[in-house]
Amino acid sequence: MILLLKIFESFKIIDFPTAYIMAFTGAWFLVFLVTVVFLKPKNKDVYRIVGAIPVIHFLVFFFFNYTEGDFNLGFNRFIWFLIAAFVYAVAGIVIANKEKVIRHVVITGILVFITFALSVFYISGISHYSRFINYSHMNYEQSMAALIDEIEGHYILSDHKNIDYDALRAEYIPLAAQADAAHDELAYAQAVASLCYEFHDGHLSAFVIDPQLRSDLVVSMLGNDYGFSMLRTDDGDVVAVLTDETSAAYELGIHDGTIITGWGGFDIDEALSNVSCITPCWPVEAFPDARNEEMMRPVFLAGNGGDTVSVRFIADDGNETEVTLNSIGSYYGRYMEATAPFTGKVRDEFGYSEMLNDHCGYICIPIEEYETFGDIEAALTDDYPAVRELLISRIDQMIDQGMDRLIIDARGNDGGLDILASSVVTLFTTEEIRTNSGFRSGDEIVQSRYWNWTVPADGRYSDIPVVLLVNAGTASAGDILTYNLSLCPNVTVMGLATTWGCAQGVPQTTLMSGGTIRVRYSIMATLDEDGNIYIDGGENRVSDIQLDVRIPLDMNTINEIYGQDSDYPLEYAVEWLDRLG
Repeated sequence: MILLLKIFESFKIIDFPTAYIMAFTGAWFLVFLVTVVFLKPKNKDVYRIVGAIPVIHFLVFFFFNYTEGDFNLGFNRFIWFLIAAFVYAVAGIVIANKEKVIRHVVITGILVFITFALSVFYISGISHYSRFINYSHMNYEQSMAALIDEIEGHYILSDHKNIDYDALRAEYIPLAAQADAAHDELAYAQAVASLCYEFHDGHLSAFVIDPQLRSDLVVSMLGNDYGFSMLRTDDGDVVAVLTDETSAAYELGIHDGTIITGWGGFDIDEALSNVSCITPCWPVEAFPDARNEEMMRPVFLAGNGGDTVSVRFIADDGNETEVTLNSIGSYYGRYMEATAPFTGKVRDEFGYSEMLNDHCGYICIPIEEYETFGDIEAALTDDYPAVRELLISRIDQMIDQGMDRLIIDARGNDGGLDILASSVVTLFTTEEIRTNSGFRSGDEIVQSRYWNWTVPADGRYSDIPVVLLVNAGTASAGDILTYNLSLCPNVTVMGLATTWGCAQGVPQTTLMSGGTIRVRYSIMATLDEDGNIYIDGGENRVSDIQLDVRIPLDMNTINEIYGQDSDYPLEYAVEWLDRLG
């Protein structure tokens, strides 16, 4: 019953075309039933016509709602209604030629119900977007204006972040118009990606569907490679990292650890302040939390410049030197290598475990997904016993081997099911875990009556010292995992960077002009027990998740994290637990 109530409540966020085809498909059974059972027309063609109308209706509907440039997106969303339409059509033909119609009406009702249920299940859960908006038939300017209006009307964090939509219209609609006039798809993609960046929300992101356009966007927005990247150490110096020893930069005196003092004719701090950390490498490369973005600014600055760029640095003799460097290609590869220690996933196997030494165990939670059908059942029942049993088995096995301290590795955890995160946390807490959701109603967020669940505490490992390793790629449900584990007295959250900082639900996607770009964003809130948005930062862009221990970023750390065989954050956590005793 609760499941049905959840589904009905989620209908309030479904887009009009989907809601309409859903309503038509369900309501047509009443028309079919009345015609066949009560009216019983003598003209058998009436049965065939009543059965054929849903097919004709669907074809007309899809003509107006097909997704230009990405046909499968719309077809996969609406195929269930086409199947139901064919069920009606076949039933009409069969009943027109049979005497016993009641049996066929019942069979038709069952088949239509099954396809209708599958459509609801797919749209509300499996497709990950309950609300779908199709602007693929619009030009660039129209779709940009419509997108901003749509986000303003439905984005769950508009007030939380105090978004100035008029300013966004003034800046980005003209950019889209210019791209329209020039027939410049890349310029349009850059404008959409830049608009998404303005919200500083990793869930509000653009995904470029076309592989070539995606590649062109990444190359254009990440910039040029001049032979090295940069990071800022804890003492404030911006230093070169990942220096190519075959590059002109290296030959001119820039090597790993060289202090960079100027870039592109500006002092380094001024140059950094003007950097926009726009990451078209969707999705986990976004840095919504301002603390993470500040850390990553030098990495982005290292790609800023044209065919040449001027660089000032402290040479080996202690004197400040300025050189001009030529671009040696796309910065993408070096960018990915530079950000990997701060965003990367360590391994893909959920629940991977091993003993790191005689006392310290290790278990990996790389994502909040486990088994496809198990995930579906867990989402429906708000419980995931299989995950708990897996973790209990592996942790108990390590305890039998002498484990008395544990590292949970959630680096690069890119999200999934909230209930899976809760199923992990319950093993380490003595407090029940309550998850609340909300929907936007006008200017307010109203807590959901049914999209809430409580997971009772298990607490069997609440006395074991635990380090939770995170990074800037620990995202979405990974944020929720981190937040709830951080409330456990025995858990220490540790990392080079804090987590992504985005935990709101993402049931909306918008298909933009030509069907080459999808924009997704949150229209369902994740709330605390008092009904307030939590985890996601507001105007200050600082999330509610804090590191208990930040691994120092000095030259020793930098040399270690870019080493070939070193997992320095893990080694640091092991040593920290050993010192703790």
